[in-house]
Amino acid sequence: MDTIEALIRSATLHLDDLGYAEGTKIRYKGCWNRFKKYANLKNVQDFSLEFGYKFLADHYRVDFDLTLTHFQRFTVRCIKVLNEFSEDKPYIQCYQRKGLQVPDCFFDLLMNYIENLQISGLASRTIQGKRITLTQFLCFLETNGINEISKVQPQIVLRYIELLVDYATSTAATILFTLRDFFNFISVNNYNGYHLTRLFPVIRSNKFERLPSYYTVEEIRDVLASVDRSTTIGRRDYLVLVLAIQFGLRAGDIRKLKLDDIKWHIDKIEFIQEKTKNPLQLPLSDNVKYALIDYLKNSRPLSDDPHIFLRQRAPYRCFVKGNVFWSIINKYLNLAKIETKDRKQGLHAMRHSLASNLLIGNTPLPIITGILGHENSNTTKMYLCIDIEQLRTVGLEVPL
Repeated sequence: MDTIEALIRSATLHLDDLGYAEGTKIRYKGCWNRFKKYANLKNVQDFSLEFGYKFLADHYRVDFDLTLTHFQRFTVRCIKVLNEFSEDKPYIQCYQRKGLQVPDCFFDLLMNYIENLQISGLASRTIQGKRITLTQFLCFLETNGINEISKVQPQIVLRYIELLVDYATSTAATILFTLRDFFNFISVNNYNGYHLTRLFPVIRSNKFERLPSYYTVEEIRDVLASVDRSTTIGRRDYLVLVLAIQFGLRAGDIRKLKLDDIKWHIDKIEFIQEKTKNPLQLPLSDNVKYALIDYLKNSRPLSDDPHIFLRQRAPYRCFVKGNVFWSIINKYLNLAKIETKDRKQGLHAMRHSLASNLLIGNTPLPIITGILGHENSNTTKMYLCIDIEQLRTVGLEVPL
């Protein structure tokens, strides 16, 4: 049986693994610390759910026969999390409400479309985005009394498109591209005879509508300097930051990076990118090498799992979510006291910053394309819009 203190220690570490916000972690730790003090007063060391519920009743007046307040429900969750740890059950990040579900009348059709996308080799993340978009559209149809795809006429589709007027141009275009592909699928398979794809002869898309977030070299140095590399989590976070900052690696590629991807004998990192499925080769510079050795030697749990980054609690295995490191940048931006207003704070912001800083340093575009692993330089050109100094060199004088 696990002790209360050991469970709390493991659960606290796991909050970092799951990327919880600092405020949420403080709330969990506050409840657990009070539970630990309560157990000490009662001379109880080993955890049991029954004792946890007794603590809730005595300290927070939790009565399961009555309607609980929002805060009381949170304290119950705190104890249930410890119980999940004690039984070595999967620990989900939060008990969320069930999201929007596809209407039953359209379920089989949507699944057929999803299966078609999977056969085509589309990335699972892209498929999930299309599924969410189409679920919203199909719910709209049901709300308007349509429960058969064969009865969908152009007028109802145009009404739905009108609802996108307040969306950003790029977001609306993504939705329209998905709808056009879906309508093409139902037309080819004779689900509908109205040829709805004709509603989308041209889809306007502006990828440059929003400037990518950008952090200066000085700000990035401050971020790295704010990491406490004497701790287990700190050594791991530092390596994640270095990979994102120096190489612009996507979160999914960092999560899936394996020990065999490190080619020590030739000082290279080689792997297949999750998004593009293209190979990428990067130099294993000294600072990355030392950060990697420090993490592997002093922080990475002992495990036969081939992935470099593992959870810090048993079972020691790789992270299952691509965005598991999303909060790391935010955490250290705050520690470094860097102003983040109107700027994104995830790992991808470091990818944009790398490209921008390379441009400022007059690095040729094809080289930046290679570093970022883009398929062509057209994708990389989106970073040109924030290279203010380069834009100034081609500015035209305005006559007075």
